[in-house]
Order: sequence, then structure tokens, then C-alpha cells
Amino acid sequence: MDKVSILSTTDVHGFLTAAANEENGLCSLPAVAENYHEPIVIDNGDFLVGSPETTFFNTTTAVSPLIELANNIGFDVMVPGNHDFDYGIDFLKRQVAAFNGKYLCANVLDLADELIFEPYTIIERGNLKVGIIGVITGVIPQITDYEQIKDLKFINVIESLKHWVPLLREQVDVLIVSYHGGIERDMNTGQPTQYDTGEDQTYRIICEITGIDGVICGHQHRINAGILNDTAFVQPGYRGNYIGELTFSVQENNMMDKKARLIDTKKYPATHYDVFDKEDYENWLKKELDLSRFDQYLAKKIPGALYAVNLKGTTIGDFLSSFRPPYTLSTYHVSRSELKALLLSQSIQGVTLDNGQLLPDQSDYRITANTAIFPSYRLEMNYIYNVFDEYIARVNNYTD
Repeated sequence: MDKVSILSTTDVHGFLTAAANEENGLCSLPAVAENYHEPIVIDNGDFLVGSPETTFFNTTTAVSPLIELANNIGFDVMVPGNHDFDYGIDFLKRQVAAFNGKYLCANVLDLADELIFEPYTIIERGNLKVGIIGVITGVIPQITDYEQIKDLKFINVIESLKHWVPLLREQVDVLIVSYHGGIERDMNTGQPTQYDTGEDQTYRIICEITGIDGVICGHQHRINAGILNDTAFVQPGYRGNYIGELTFSVQENNMMDKKARLIDTKKYPATHYDVFDKEDYENWLKKELDLSRFDQYLAKKIPGALYAVNLKGTTIGDFLSSFRPPYTLSTYHVSRSELKALLLSQSIQGVTLDNGQLLPDQSDYRITANTAIFPSYRLEMNYIYNVFDEYIARVNNYTD
């Protein structure tokens, strides 16, 4: 009987540890891998963007040191996540060119309908051929800045997999889908767990598309593992806190066994890698940040609102500490009297209080802030934007 194991990470976001003041996380993966015979190692997306350190890497170097780290760890395959497009496609192509493994995505095209990356790869382990298809959530235009993806087309995941799975199934013994998207239903009961926006479609993939042996998913920073419709699946968390394991046993072209489980990296030692100079990073945080375009940035992100976004200072570090991860901005909808009361203690961009009269004079107002300035019952909308990355990238001329 032949056996193959696939180890996976997802949503690492450039963090080297699963939590502050810990050693375990992504760098525990080599110790985990030592327990397997030639495992296939896959990252399921959002590897390059999402932490303050990645902003430092991505705005000061042509190729992120995380690519060298991925090469040293020995990733065989990587798939893009939505945040990996935050610096634009040229940035991502530059990182991919330095990666030693295969970078896969079957549902991202250019405007000429050409694939940006390879859709799949076939990796041989012993007598087994393992096919891996990479896909990303198709709703990227709804969650990513237009300027970064205006030259790209994101194809529906189900449509894409219905094309590629049958083509690959005939060539391999084991077929894996690495999908940077989440789970939209309870995997045991099938009951919806959220509104069906199309952003997360793991349950639908497994139930509608035949021929898939295993699915790696992510995006939601959650943990899940199991078997559904004879398809093994893993969703291995965030920041490398868990490693997903899919193991398949095949005998005479017949699938005999499938296993899916999560491995807690706290139980494994971390390998030390010199990824970056921490003193350089600290000096970068002390640099002055050009804030002259921040008002323009806010107006583009959340038009039609007044703004009470208070920054703690003018350095990059000050800017970072002004937003609590995941960098939430909140819009409150309030009455004239509620706004007047707030203006007695702080200023709000776009409105003034003159002799007790609000200017402009309206019956109600929308104010966007980075802190809780009104009671929760006045909260109209939360926006989770990568403000830190997006604005610094804009200042560094990655966007117009």
C-alpha cells in the first residue's frame, strides 16, 4: 500500500510565531514534517501580507525575505490569498519568480483571459501522483482595493474547478484542491453558518464537485478538519498556530483510506531563521510618515462620511498603534444632539459647532472613527480594512 501526506498552512500573514512572546508557529513546520516520509508542503494563501513586519518587508525590499523563508522551510506549493494582491500583481509576480516551488491559481486571469499563474501541478511521491489545484475566493473585487486588481479577472471558484478537476483527475492518484476561501456551512449538519455571499464555498465545493480527495481551505482564521462526502478537509487556523494534515492510502489504484487532522504547533520546537534585522525594523517604525494624503485615502475608502480618525503621532509606529488589528474603522449614524455633545470634547473633520449651530446643518450625520466614540447602538457599519498596509503602500507609490 502506498501512502502520501500533505501538510498545510494558511493565513500566516507574515507572522513567524502563532502569538506574541512565543516561539512556535510557522517555524515549527520543519519539526512537524520530520515525522513524515517526504510530505508535500503547501501554503494556502495570505502568506506575504498582513503584519507590521510584512509592511516593512514589502515597502523596503523588492523581494520579501518571507520568500527565502518559504524556500528554506521547503514549501512545494503556494497559493495566493486575497491580501497577497494588496500590493498589486507586479509585486506578487516578483515574489513568485523568487519562489522555488510551484505557485498555483486556476481562477485568476488577465484582461486577455490568460492565466496569471499555473492552474495546477502534479507531484510524484513514490508510486503516487498527487495533483494539486490552487484557487482563490472569487469575490476579491469586493474585498480588495480596485487599483491593485483592475487588470485582473477573478473567475467563480465552482466554475473554475468544474473545468480543471476532470482534466486533472484522469492523470493522478490523489487530487487536492488548495482553496483560499472559508467554510460557509456546518460541515456536519449542512446548516448555513453565515450569509451566502460567495466569499466562502468549501462546503459547496465538496458537495458539488466529484473527484476531489482533499480540500485545504482557510481565509476565516478558523480551525476545522474532517471528512465530508468522502472528501477530507482541513482549515488550519492563522499565523501557523496549526498545521493541516491530509493523509491518503492507495492500493492498486484504489483509495483505501483518507485522514484529516490538525497539528498544534505548540507541541513542536521552532527552527530559528534569520529572516530580518529587528533593529532595522525598529528604526523603520521611527521614521516620519507622510500623512498629507490620509484624508484623501479615507474619503476614497468610506465616502460620504465625516471623520474622527485620531492618530497618535506622525511616525510609522505611531500610525500603527492608532489602529487595533484587524484595523477596524467604524461608521456611526447619530442625531444632531448626539453629534453636538461629542463636539464639546473633540473635533471632527468636516463639521463645526458655531454658537451652538452645527455646520453643515443636517438632521443626522454619519461619522467614521478608529475608536468607539458613540454607543454600540449607533454603530451602522464596521469596515475591516488593512489601513496600515494600504496607506503606507500608497505613500510608497505602489498606488496612484
